[in-house]
Amino acid sequence: MSADGPDVDPRTYLGEEGLRLLTQLVATAPTNLEDPGHGRWEKPNYGRTADAIVRAARERGLTTRVYDPTVVGDVPGTWRGIPRPNVIADLDVGASETVVILAHYDVVPVPAEQLVRWKSPPHTLTARSNGRLYARGANDDLGSGVVGSLLALGRLSDGPRPPRNVRLVACCDEETGGEGGVEAVKHHDQALPSGSRDRILEGDVVLIPDAGPEAIAGSSGVAFLDASFSQPVPLRETLAYGDVLVGLHELARTWKSELPSPDWPERHAPEPVITGRATVTRFDVTAHEPFPAGVRLVAAHSENDAANQIARAVTLVFGGPPEELDALPERARSVVPAPYRFEAGGATALNVPTGARAFQVIGEAAHGGYPHRGHNPVPVALQLLRAAVDRGWLNGADSEVATFAVDLRLTPEMELEDGLRSGLEFVRSGAAARAPHGRIDAPPARCRAGYALPPGAPEAVRLQRILADTVGSPGIRGEYGGTDASAIRGLTARTGGPLPALVFGSMDVASNIHDAEESVDPRLLAGVVTAIERFVREP
Repeated sequence: MSADGPDVDPRTYLGEEGLRLLTQLVATAPTNLEDPGHGRWEKPNYGRTADAIVRAARERGLTTRVYDPTVVGDVPGTWRGIPRPNVIADLDVGASETVVILAHYDVVPVPAEQLVRWKSPPHTLTARSNGRLYARGANDDLGSGVVGSLLALGRLSDGPRPPRNVRLVACCDEETGGEGGVEAVKHHDQALPSGSRDRILEGDVVLIPDAGPEAIAGSSGVAFLDASFSQPVPLRETLAYGDVLVGLHELARTWKSELPSPDWPERHAPEPVITGRATVTRFDVTAHEPFPAGVRLVAAHSENDAANQIARAVTLVFGGPPEELDALPERARSVVPAPYRFEAGGATALNVPTGARAFQVIGEAAHGGYPHRGHNPVPVALQLLRAAVDRGWLNGADSEVATFAVDLRLTPEMELEDGLRSGLEFVRSGAAARAPHGRIDAPPARCRAGYALPPGAPEAVRLQRILADTVGSPGIRGEYGGTDASAIRGLTARTGGPLPALVFGSMDVASNIHDAEESVDPRLLAGVVTAIERFVREP
């Protein structure tokens, strides 16, 4: 671990072993990238992260096994030659009741634009003078989920015998919809009889430490939509389709949950309850053919590497007469509203051709499921390009190849089929007249329904009581981001009733989940450890 002299020593809260374990896991860099629009599926370090989790579990006296659907071959999937190991670690005390802890170890990538905003290497755990620990995955979910659970299991293993068995299931693929992770685990279990020792998600209650310090009784459904064109199209059609996709949010926000929002009002949530949202997270354009005279759009790219990330910036590369390119900043600033900015240059994943100029529309990054926490630059970039075409600053007839991604979130109670039908009908209807070559796809492996418990469910009330003591939880809420809790929907407890799932964690307002400077407060992480231990031990 690197450090710059913290005033608050994280060892006070996590101990030497906790800090060492988090440092080791962060350094394995289990990044998870799926970009169907550009044919990219990159998960290079799953194996070494899973191995590190297995070693840490065995050091704490737990029995372990690994389930990888690409090896077992019992679940259909498009694996693209990439292993998907999921680690199961058990503390079996022979009790009649079992608590399942569901965590994930994959993390979102660090794109080029974001990399320059990190003050320390993103895959090196770094303590700062404010007492927080910084790294990709320090919170989501290597810290809050994996390390928090393993430390709690170590305490339970070393201390008095607990009254419940505990099973940790550390999955991959959560950040992209769970195909090779919890969804594969579910399919594996469904082929086995109830009570089989080979079933993985077998228990009486599921804890999911992958959120903020509230007791979460419902998790949003999610669908990652891929939008493209059947052929290269004029820029005007690309922008028209982008407008339709941005407009999907107005439909989604009419979907309302009965569960209170954890972000109202302090974190700018639009309403006091969870609502649906649709966020255009990715926007990519590449010029298709030689250009006529005048200013033309050579390329565009939202500077992110995941459909569930809102980028800080959209890079726009223009070609044309130098004097016209020089005039763009002043012209653009009359169109780009505050707090967004239009600036030259900036870190980008694009290659800028000789003679072309790169500019950026800059907003504020955020998790894709929480658009109200940031300022998405994609709609503003579309607005700017549309104004430039309408005012004659930019050639709108140039042929382009364009793709979009939309992070569509349902309310926790909503059926996936209802949300998808409504959302896809909206897009297709809007595109029919304005962007006839536009296509929209919702890959089933990247979609899942929401999940909700009644706020008065006994398990939720019990967890809230504990979290109020350990992390200052203000009450029982719903959850925006969409976690693996949704995978629990439809599963049964060993008693025969619905299997309850509860989400919580150490992700506070300063965590910067999915953005540069992701961090965790070691005091909150220690509170998560204690909360898990108490939930297992207490009546």
